[in-house]
Amino acid sequence: MKPECYELPYAETPAFSSTNSWEWLRTASGKTSSESKLLQLVRGSMLSLWSIPGPYTNEGLARCGAGTELCDLVVIFEDNVLLFSDKDCVFPEHTNAKVAWSRWYRRAIEKSARQLSGAAASVQRHGVRLFSDATCRSELPLQLPPVERMRIHRIAVAHGSMRATELYWESFGGTRGSSGSLFLNNQLIGKEHYEEPFHIGWPLGLDEFVHVLDDLTLSLLLQELDTVADFTDYLAKKEKLLRMPGCHFLIPGEEELLTMYLSTVHKGKTNHFPDFECGAAIVLREGTWNKFRRSKAYAARSNANALSYLWDNLIEYQASHVIHGSSEELFVGENYQSLNISEKLLRVMASENRLSRRSLGVTLREGRNISSGTKRLFRTIAMSDRQRLYCFVFLPYFPKEQQHEEYRQYRQYLLHLYCEGALLHFDQVKEIIGIAPDPYSSDIASVDFMFLNVRDTSINSEDLSDLKIRLRRENVWNGNQVRTQTVYDVAFPYYPNIFERALRVGKRITKKFLLRTPRA
Repeated sequence: MKPECYELPYAETPAFSSTNSWEWLRTASGKTSSESKLLQLVRGSMLSLWSIPGPYTNEGLARCGAGTELCDLVVIFEDNVLLFSDKDCVFPEHTNAKVAWSRWYRRAIEKSARQLSGAAASVQRHGVRLFSDATCRSELPLQLPPVERMRIHRIAVAHGSMRATELYWESFGGTRGSSGSLFLNNQLIGKEHYEEPFHIGWPLGLDEFVHVLDDLTLSLLLQELDTVADFTDYLAKKEKLLRMPGCHFLIPGEEELLTMYLSTVHKGKTNHFPDFECGAAIVLREGTWNKFRRSKAYAARSNANALSYLWDNLIEYQASHVIHGSSEELFVGENYQSLNISEKLLRVMASENRLSRRSLGVTLREGRNISSGTKRLFRTIAMSDRQRLYCFVFLPYFPKEQQHEEYRQYRQYLLHLYCEGALLHFDQVKEIIGIAPDPYSSDIASVDFMFLNVRDTSINSEDLSDLKIRLRRENVWNGNQVRTQTVYDVAFPYYPNIFERALRVGKRITKKFLLRTPRA
């Protein structure tokens, strides 16, 4: 569950600007209450800049004078395009469950699937452009990825079936308290769904995969997989799993599939599904999610994730200033427009998964705490491929001795210098993101960012000499003070206490004693 971990104030008052292409996101919302709720959930996981409600394409503009609505919500992030269709349909009352189900299925799922198919075809057409309004006068500042790299995820959100699902399974003698989520059955194709109440397979046939989520599983996935990287990774691996040739999957709800995914961890870091033999029949039990959620491992995972949400807060803080037009010009390594650089920098930050955000969040908390006293802190976090660096500068602020503007100018200078100095230690780096926030003790909340797109780490002799002089003067990247530490984080950092360890040792000794072969 995502904790309330907000420490930086979001922008509230828009700055006057006639060129801010993000401003319309301030008031953008869904057309219905369920679409507005969907937008709120998605923004909470994949953040505000990339979650676009009700976009329009320029298709049909010349023919009828208005653009065509693409879908209820789209998320455009790097090569991923997530298309959402939201339907809130009352489940019909009928004595025949198949009749009631087929009627609801046509309106809530089949119709959404067809709309998603059309939306996917639209974004794959070369030259298509997206707009925020039906007149197609305000083009979205986000660009669709190239068609050859585009990864499309079709997501149909169907509301209204949970209570009917519970009653249906109870009528077969099932236990009360069923989750009410829809079964996953990868053997169902197209109209075969009409004869299998509350089962979901392939609404569009085997060529186009549609993720069907209901009231429960929509919020569950977006809460447990609450970054773009984690969410899209799950969707892609789920589709690959259910496409396994000859395998029959019968899963009593998306939450049980999620449990299997989260419980299977490669080398302690990467979630994936278990390997199954071709032609296998896989039937999961209901209730594994509730058991998993009550486990000590799940609690340890939640505790370890707590400070990672400071990273989300930092992204949304700057995103709010981009949307309100109050973001300041950034130090950059190339001549881009400031707003484009802001989005690029935030997209790099938002591309980190939840596991990676742990150390970043811990650094933010530690650095702001330390700099609230008299000490400053410099820290660089290199991602696993060492091609991306996060360089943090935490500088104490003494309001009686200097104005905040003077303090920020010096902090920006140190941030720029520290990022340049990183080039001397990381010859593989391609991106450097510099971050310098105010300490907790400051009455003013501000953050300085820097983005360096590194094409060449070599520095000519004259510039190198000048850089080393400035680094020595500011005591930055001092060889006697630089310490390196490799951090190995795991998805479930649960460590048994002394009593549990003693119990395990006792069980092993007992088992060894019982299995010992007696002498003749």
